[in-house]
Amino acid sequence: MKQILFYALMIAAASAFAQTNPPVSSSTYRLPTVTVYGAQPDSTQSVAQAANSVTVLSGEQVRPGGIANTRELGTYLPNVTVFDANNDRSPKFSVRGLRENNFATGDPAIGFYVDDIPYTDLNSRGLALFDVEQIEFLRGPQPGLFGANGPGGVINIVTRQPSDELEGRGSVTLGNYDQQIYEASLRGPIVAEKLSLGLSGLFSRREGFVHNDFLDTHPDDKETLAGRAQLRWTPSESWDFSLVLHGQKFNDGFVPTYYRGHDKDLFSVKRDFDGYVDTETWGTAFKGSFENEAVKVTSVTSYRNWRQDLLQDFDFTEMRVRLGFAKPELDQWSQELRVQSNDETQDLKWLGGLYFSDSRLENETGSVELLVPPPFPNRIRTFSETEANTYAAFGQATYTVWDKLDLTAGLRFTYDNRSLARDRRNPFHPAPRVIYDTEDHFTDVSPKFGITYHCADNIETYASISRGYQSGGFNTSNDSEAGAKFNPSHSWHYEIGSKTRWLEERFFVNAALFYTDFENYQVYRINNLDPSTAYLVNADSVRSYGAELDMTVRPCQYLDLSAAFGVTKTEFDDFTDPNNAQNFDGNDVNFVPDFTASFAAQLNLPCNFYARAEYQAVGNYYLDEANSAKQTAYGLVNARIGYQQEHFEIYVFGRNIFNKEYVNNALDLRNSNPGFADQLIRQPGDPMTFGIALAGKF
Repeated sequence: MKQILFYALMIAAASAFAQTNPPVSSSTYRLPTVTVYGAQPDSTQSVAQAANSVTVLSGEQVRPGGIANTRELGTYLPNVTVFDANNDRSPKFSVRGLRENNFATGDPAIGFYVDDIPYTDLNSRGLALFDVEQIEFLRGPQPGLFGANGPGGVINIVTRQPSDELEGRGSVTLGNYDQQIYEASLRGPIVAEKLSLGLSGLFSRREGFVHNDFLDTHPDDKETLAGRAQLRWTPSESWDFSLVLHGQKFNDGFVPTYYRGHDKDLFSVKRDFDGYVDTETWGTAFKGSFENEAVKVTSVTSYRNWRQDLLQDFDFTEMRVRLGFAKPELDQWSQELRVQSNDETQDLKWLGGLYFSDSRLENETGSVELLVPPPFPNRIRTFSETEANTYAAFGQATYTVWDKLDLTAGLRFTYDNRSLARDRRNPFHPAPRVIYDTEDHFTDVSPKFGITYHCADNIETYASISRGYQSGGFNTSNDSEAGAKFNPSHSWHYEIGSKTRWLEERFFVNAALFYTDFENYQVYRINNLDPSTAYLVNADSVRSYGAELDMTVRPCQYLDLSAAFGVTKTEFDDFTDPNNAQNFDGNDVNFVPDFTASFAAQLNLPCNFYARAEYQAVGNYYLDEANSAKQTAYGLVNARIGYQQEHFEIYVFGRNIFNKEYVNNALDLRNSNPGFADQLIRQPGDPMTFGIALAGKF
């Protein structure tokens, strides 16, 4: 039935609408590092310029030795940090006090798009990034602009689009840990001015960072294969259609985990089983748009399948005690329709849309207790099927008064239906099965109001109030149907800021202050009986406040400088875990760093040589809700030296070149095995890597 609906929507969209990703505005000054300004004048979300802060990363930063995947985005954005989840192919974002669930329960904190295709779940956003034109991050809730919204903001990734110009790119990268990365892309016309095709792909592999002292192996090897194909048809100036096919495959080994008091250090462990995490995802989308001088209409229909097979050593020792497994599979359909004004000279600019998504996640999780002898080994399995349906109508308008004052209002209505069918069993044990099937729905109305005053051509100030929302749902790890449900989260976000441009648009300075009140803030806790899953509970009240500052400057043609700084304070006002009565009132929310900072300098030398250095700092953050364990502030230094011509580049790079060790995630299992050492299981960040890259284009 869904397949029939999918193709019917594609046919309907083809007969009425189109989508074209906007080109970068040639009139906007762009630094090759991090550029911060309002939304581009020709962006599909141009109405977002009023009362909104936007950070834009150039696609030149997406390369080996720079940003290679979504996990590495956070170090370039103020008050944004990206942590590992149960493995680093499922990253979790921490944004302005919001942090996402470790094991993909609940709604994301941010909306996430690639070429207008929404990624509305927490599983499938661990993407390898390649052939990217630019990355936009709109801070705070955008209830009136996007179908897949999030209270922390929206990340919008735009890849290079096929056109009537023939273009090809390719690169080879070699590095330590036997790292190998191969990228290639080709795009150009099939029928002049009518039909064009774009193909791009990536293959990478590396040996493991970790040494298993017990088996004398390097178990955390990684291998990535990814590709994208886009067929674009432009029958006239008003119509634009694209058919997109994309896929990625990750073959990984051991999930790096450090058991303090047992393992030697973060990268030297003792395990009797190395483990693996194999992930596959593929999808297709049909995009179409129609535009004239007055309006633009956009339709995007997409489907994605994501599956994973995980088997790991869950006793975290060299003893044969417990193996844990998870086999989730996700099917996701979405349809987004937007209509917006297309005349930038008008005082009233507006956008409205409809959105629908259907996600079905089937999962088998559990553990095998290896010490229990036959005939009754403890092989606990939980079979679950979670379905999430979302329907939304949204819109936003900005009206300009006296050429100086922009007034913005937006509104979103959301209806969410969530259901869970669950069966927990042990087929080799006489214990009773726990079976239930439950369903609920949630509704929300989220407004946004903003005001922007243009003090001068190069200075504007703004203030905004918006409401954030995350749907309620069900925990698959809970044996009780009554206790499985968690409530939706609501939040009010207040922000004031300024955007300035100086020195003939060679110097940008943006600043913002924010304050957020959360009600029913969603907190994940580890399921101590089955570490492959977690459960969500609600903290009655949480508050977060902070500041952000972005600067980019080109003092001369030979030097580019950029800096981004954010500070956040987020604490539980009222939170008692209903499962164990632990009280956390007054504690800092874990995995929310005190501050983030990034500084970059690029020196453009004579004879086409250049040198670039980056310093990325992350402040203190706690690893648990009790604030009993903390990762202290740390800084990472990256560097790149190269030679670049119009069609050729060669460079050497290093990341974390001082080999700083830090904890990128932690699993709190201390209540499950009190007889063991400290079972706050830590996952390390990447050690020093370096290499050489050769790239060419035509």
